[in-house]
Amino acid sequence: MNFITRDKLVKFSESVAFPVDLRLKDHLKAVAKQGENQIYEFIGTDTFSAEWNTRRQYEIDAGRSLEPTLYEPIYRIINDASLPRNVTTFKMGPGGVVFEEMFEGGEVKFATVTSSSQTVPIRHWAVGLEYSKDLVVFNELWNVPIVEREAGIAHNALLNELHFAPILDFTYAAANQTAFNTAGSTTQEDYLLTLEDAVTNSKGDATNPRRGPYILVVSSANAFMWEKSLLQVPQEGMSLQSRTLYPQIRDVIVYDGWSGSRGSGAATTYSGVSADMAYLISMEHQAMDYQSYVKQALRNEGSETDLSRFMTQTVWDSYYGVYANPIRSVEEIALS
Repeated sequence: MNFITRDKLVKFSESVAFPVDLRLKDHLKAVAKQGENQIYEFIGTDTFSAEWNTRRQYEIDAGRSLEPTLYEPIYRIINDASLPRNVTTFKMGPGGVVFEEMFEGGEVKFATVTSSSQTVPIRHWAVGLEYSKDLVVFNELWNVPIVEREAGIAHNALLNELHFAPILDFTYAAANQTAFNTAGSTTQEDYLLTLEDAVTNSKGDATNPRRGPYILVVSSANAFMWEKSLLQVPQEGMSLQSRTLYPQIRDVIVYDGWSGSRGSGAATTYSGVSADMAYLISMEHQAMDYQSYVKQALRNEGSETDLSRFMTQTVWDSYYGVYANPIRSVEEIALS
């Protein structure tokens, strides 16, 4: 069982050091204006322009490492630049593929791919990076990697939100809910008994049986208690501890959401898992229930000719689509 947390996956990277004597304006020439924004052209025959764009990509990637994505164990990721604007999800009939005994002279029955009623839109996401004219005039190079890394952080925070929101925001009915079991002698035992109830309820649902293996998505407010409860060793006060439960829980993901703002603008908040809630996700039909479509990962929207220029404003964009089927795969767990 693997506990997957943001803090465990965060990677820090040093910023690319600018030469002490670097004067940005020595490598740029003002050539035009776009509205209020000045466009500069890289000058000289050296590799400064290529190095600048490589350095910028490094800083954005370093920012993404500061806000790691957590959803990969849940989703099947389809990376395909030819994806259409709207992707229709498919399923292999209601029960998948079944082998039947073949008798002499009998007829082979074929499994068919049938279209479901779900269509996933590929959505366009973008962020603008703005370098002020003061950067060139006053050589304020220390500000450059800060805004670039923040773009990488915000991008990965968005990816987490896109993939967890369908699970966390879904309105679950009684068939997909488990109440807190307080029959244990300790809080740790209460958690374990509640998880056993959730697995039992998932498997026993007559309409949407949710067999394992499972991934548990929790809040950091309860993460330590989950870790103690799922520690597979003899524990004092855990007389009802089940040994067969542990292999069914493959991963525990701790997701608390994210908050940020664009300069002095309005703040954006992705809520994450609420305290005293958890979500038990069946991976039995992962390939059909959880699909992540990547048509274009984050990249500079500009054309190749822009790489020879220094734009005071640049746009970085991406195209993603997400499909999730929580009613067939999720048990919502209350912990109070």
